[in-house]
Amino acid sequence: MAILEVKDIKKNFGNVEILKGISFDMEKGQTLSILGSSGSGKTTLLRCLNFLEIPDDGEITVNGNVLFDGSCGNLSDSELNKSRLHFGMVFQQFNLFPQYTALENVTLAPELLDKNRNRQDILEEGKVLLEKMGLSDRMNNYPHQLSGGQQQRVAIARALALKPDILCFDEPTSALDPELTGEVLKVIKELAEQHTTMIIVTHEIEFARNVSDEILFMDGGFIVERGAPAQVIDNPENERTKKFLSSIHRKA
Repeated sequence: MAILEVKDIKKNFGNVEILKGISFDMEKGQTLSILGSSGSGKTTLLRCLNFLEIPDDGEITVNGNVLFDGSCGNLSDSELNKSRLHFGMVFQQFNLFPQYTALENVTLAPELLDKNRNRQDILEEGKVLLEKMGLSDRMNNYPHQLSGGQQQRVAIARALALKPDILCFDEPTSALDPELTGEVLKVIKELAEQHTTMIIVTHEIEFARNVSDEILFMDGGFIVERGAPAQVIDNPENERTKKFLSSIHRKA
C-alpha cells in the first residue's frame, strides 16, 4: 500500500487556478523530488499536503487513512492539526524561534503536544537528532549564533522531532550561500539513504538526480512528467520539461 495517495488536488487563489488536478502516490521510504519553474504550483502543492493551505477539491490519503476529502466539507481546527502531524515541513527561510536555543527549537513542539511525557526523554531525543545533524556542539546556541546551514539543519531536526510519516522540504537551500548548500544537501542525502520518506521541492537538478527515487515535473498547475531521474532529467518526453532543463543547463 502506498504511504501517500493524492487524487485530483485543486487549489485556487481568487480567480487564479494554481493546482488544476494533481494526482500521484508514493511508497514508504521513497524520496520524491518536484521540479518546475517558478509559478508552476510546486510550493502550493507542498503547502496543501501539509494543510498550510486547504485544497479546494481532491483527496489526500496517508497510510490508508483519508485526511482530506473535498467532497466532505471543511475540516475542523482539531482535524487540521491532527492531519498536519503526518507531515514534517522544512521551510526555505528556516522559521526558527529566535528567542530559543537550537535544542529548545527542536523540543518545543513535542513538549506542547504531549504534556504527559517525561521532559528529560524529550530533551534526550532532541539531543540525538541534533547530533545526527552534526550539531552536538551547537545545541545551546541561539539562531543568530548559527550559520544559515546550521539553522537549516536545526529546522530539519525540528521537523523530525514529531516523527512524521513524510518529511517535506520547500527549496531547502534557496536561502543559503553556495558554500553552505552542500552541508544541507549532505544531510538530506543521508536521510534518503536511511529510507526516510521525503518530498523535496528543489531547483538543484543534480541533487534531485542523485537523491530521488522518482521525479515529478510540474508546469502550469499540472504534473506533465513523472518517472525515474534518468528518464525525466536525461530523457524527458514532454516538450515543456525539455525546455526547462535546457534553460537550466544554459545557466550552468
